[in-house]
Amino acid sequence: MMKTRLKRVLLIAGRLAILPACLNLPLVSWAFGQSPDDAARSVGDQGGMVFPDRSTTGVLPGSQLQRQTGKQFDVPHTIISDVDIEGMAAIVAPGVTLRNCRIRATGWAALVVKADNVAVENCDIDGQSTKGIRGISISGNNIVIRHNNIRRSEDGIYLANASNVTIEQNYVHDLQSAWDGPHFDGIATDGGVSNIAIVGNTIENPHPQTSAVMISNYFGPVAGVRIAHNRLVGGGYTIYADAQFAGGPISNISITDNRLGRGVHGFIAANANTPEWMRNVDDRSGSLAPR
Repeated sequence: MMKTRLKRVLLIAGRLAILPACLNLPLVSWAFGQSPDDAARSVGDQGGMVFPDRSTTGVLPGSQLQRQTGKQFDVPHTIISDVDIEGMAAIVAPGVTLRNCRIRATGWAALVVKADNVAVENCDIDGQSTKGIRGISISGNNIVIRHNNIRRSEDGIYLANASNVTIEQNYVHDLQSAWDGPHFDGIATDGGVSNIAIVGNTIENPHPQTSAVMISNYFGPVAGVRIAHNRLVGGGYTIYADAQFAGGPISNISITDNRLGRGVHGFIAANANTPEWMRNVDDRSGSLAPR
């Protein structure tokens, strides 16, 4: 863990907070050949940006949360905040904002978003290592996922039948799934999505498979994914853009200005499409990361 006395000013959920700039990095040397000190030294800013971690995501310090058992939010245009949910939560009404929450769940997803114009902010989402569980499963349009701490799931965030989705400033880490055939991905889609922005996140996959970010066309086409200013670490390949399946084309993929911790086999596996690749940096050496 690397600590610094510098402080940064962050706007979180409409409030101004001063937080110490601490970087908490799990050891992944068995997969990537880094010691804790190497990993700590490798993390800095990319274009003046400090990457999210435990100290800048999830429930705000000092919050008093109200306990609830598994919840479906079905009233349109409401704001739900300061809740501690045991069991799966689902947003099924448009215009809902879920803010400053904790969700601990088993099943196939901890949080299901199946509505339009939804925001999920400053939530702590724990999949409890359940077989095949997704931290957040998203189907809808005009969705914002920001400042969340997502852990102990097989897929941190999964998208299907979704468009105009912004995923920003989240910390996805400690991917776990209690069975013998998991495919670990920090953020994943198998198609049917368009206009997706993955910006300013930290995604750490401590396993030798599958990815930090997975894009495939297994179930449908993919049109427009921007991956920028993230720190992405681990997997077999750090990023997949895999259009080998019959779901339709993958087009307009942009991967720029990221810090990339090399997966076991490389930084990117791109099949049947050619993503834009610019100014991506090797997280360990600081040199430009090859395609």
